Amino acid sequence: MTSPPRTSLTPILRGLRGRCPACGKGRLFTGYLRQAPTCYHCGEPTGQIRAEDGPPWLTVLILGPLLAPLTFIVSMKSTLPLWLSLPALGAFAIGAVLFLLPRVKGAFIGLLWRMQQTA
Repeated sequence: MTSPPRTSLTPILRGLRGRCPACGKGRLFTGYLRQAPTCYHCGEPTGQIRAEDGPPWLTVLILGPLLAPLTFIVSMKSTLPLWLSLPALGAFAIGAVLFLLPRVKGAFIGLLWRMQQTA
């Protein structure tokens, strides 16, 4: 039986951790970004929740304002040559996206699940 979320933020925080928004115990993903069809703990059909383009959009919206000024500052103030500093910054940006994207997708799924429950 699924326990009701304590607050409206609870499913989002559960999704952020990669857990089922309904119970918080089952895994939300079976791979890097592949959703599990159902929660193995409570049976909630989380695989039917389609996040579509929302998580990549939100990831860019979060990281863009941070990475653009950082790139400018590094290119102007760095003592390292550009051929070394900019590829390192590019690797950092790719790592940040790869780290943040599944968390944002989980939170997005938690938000969509919560919206379905209140509708």
